[in-house]
Amino acid sequence: MIHEVNGMLARIVYYMKDSIPREQIVVTNSLERAKRMAWDTARKLRAVDFEVEMIA
Repeated sequence: MIHEVNGMLARIVYYMKDSIPREQIVVTNSLERAKRMAWDTARKLRAVDFEVEMIA
């Protein structure tokens, strides 16, 4: 069975204060939604910074 996906892939990297960066790949419809998801997760992880890159 083939499923049609109407989304893009975004790579999110979370930078932590005292550890190596964490990376997450998410499916999203827009860059703005990916940034919102990254912001919410960064607050939960207590990350000092994050970056979002659209990869597909």
